[in-house]
Amino acid sequence: MGAKEYSRTREGQQQVHHTQVSRIAGFIGDPVLRLRYLQAVAPNPLIPRSLTGRRLRRWILWSGILAALLVPFLMKLAVGRPNPPLPHVRPAVSRPAPFGPATSITPVWQVERTGDSEVYSNGLRIDTRYVIANQARSYLVFPQDTMHNRGPFARTQPAGIVYHTTESCQAPFEAQDTPVLKRLGESVLAYVRRKRAYHYVIDRFGRVFALVAEPDVAFHAGHSVWAGDGWLYLDLNSAFLGVAFEAQTGEPQSALSPAQVRAGAMLTEMLRSRYQIPAGNCVTHAQVSVNPSRMLIGYHTDWSAGFPFAALGLPDNYQRPLPALWAFGFNYDPYWFRRAGNSLSAGVELAEQELARRAAAAHLRPEAYRKTLQKQYRTLLAQARR
Repeated sequence: MGAKEYSRTREGQQQVHHTQVSRIAGFIGDPVLRLRYLQAVAPNPLIPRSLTGRRLRRWILWSGILAALLVPFLMKLAVGRPNPPLPHVRPAVSRPAPFGPATSITPVWQVERTGDSEVYSNGLRIDTRYVIANQARSYLVFPQDTMHNRGPFARTQPAGIVYHTTESCQAPFEAQDTPVLKRLGESVLAYVRRKRAYHYVIDRFGRVFALVAEPDVAFHAGHSVWAGDGWLYLDLNSAFLGVAFEAQTGEPQSALSPAQVRAGAMLTEMLRSRYQIPAGNCVTHAQVSVNPSRMLIGYHTDWSAGFPFAALGLPDNYQRPLPALWAFGFNYDPYWFRRAGNSLSAGVELAEQELARRAAAAHLRPEAYRKTLQKQYRTLLAQARR
C-alpha cells in the first residue's frame, strides 16, 4: 500500500472513530461526565498507531461498551454524593393572622378644642357641654392563667368599650318628626347625666355627646365579666368605657340611623387610638352582663344581636366564646338562650366547648370543673370589690 492510500485509510479510520465517539457522547447528559469520556477516548494520546482496520473498529467498539457501562456508575456516584452544607440562614418568623379586619389601630389626634366641643383628625366632633365628673377610675385585673401567675394588678386606664342602647322612647326617624326626636334626645341626655350612666351617647342624628369624664367611672355595665388580651375583667364600670346609642331593643323604628353608625365608627376609632384598646375588647352589654347571685349570664340583653361590628371597623366579636362561661363557670337560662338569637348563641356554644376542653385537661367532669370556676369567681370578685 502506498503512502497516499495509507493516508486515506488512516483518515477514514479516524472519521469512523469520531463518529462513534460523538454518538456515545450524545447519550451522556451530564456535561462533566461527557468531558471525562471524550478525554478518555481522545484518539491522539490513547489509540495506538498500530491499530488499523478491523482491530481499530474492534477497539472502538469495546471502548464504547466500556464507556456505556461506566457512565451510569459514575452518574450514580455523582447523584449519591452528599451536597455540601449550606450556610445557616435564620428562618423567617411567621406571624399569626390577625383576628378580624380591625386588629390594627389607626392614629387619631385632637385637632381643635373649644369651650363646648372637640374635633379630631378623623372628622369626629364631640359635644362636651354636658360633661360631669364622677369617682376616679381604679380597678383590678386578673391574669387569665390564674394558676401560674400572680396578681391582681391595679389599673386606671380604660381597657375596652361596652356598647349599649339607651332603651329610651323612640319616634320614627322622619323629617316631620324632627321636633319630637330632638325633645326625646334632650331627655335622654338629662337622664344619663343625672345617673352618670355612660361616658358617651350618640343621638339619632349622629351627634356625639360626652357625659361622664373619661378618667372617671360610669355606671353602665353593672355586674359584668370579660376576658381579653390575657386578662380577666370583673368590673367593667371602671375597666371599660360605656358608649350608648339612642335606640331601643326590638323596636323597628329604633334601627340605627346611618349617621349613628358613622359617628360610632369615628368614636370607636378615636378611643382605640387614645387608649390602645384591642379590637377584641370592644363588646356589647349582652356579652358581658351577668347575675352573680344566680350565676347566670345575660342579665341585660341590649345588643344581644344585630350590633354592626363590621360597620364600626371591628371584627365580629359575637364569635368570641363568652368568658363568663369558660373562665368562671356561669350558666344560662334556656329561655334567654332562645331569645338571644344566633349572634350571641354562637359565643355561648363556643364557650361551652372551651369549658369542656379545659375540664378534660384538668381531669374533671364539666359540672365539677364548673363548680371550681364559680368558687374562683367569688374569690376574685371579693378582691375586686375591696
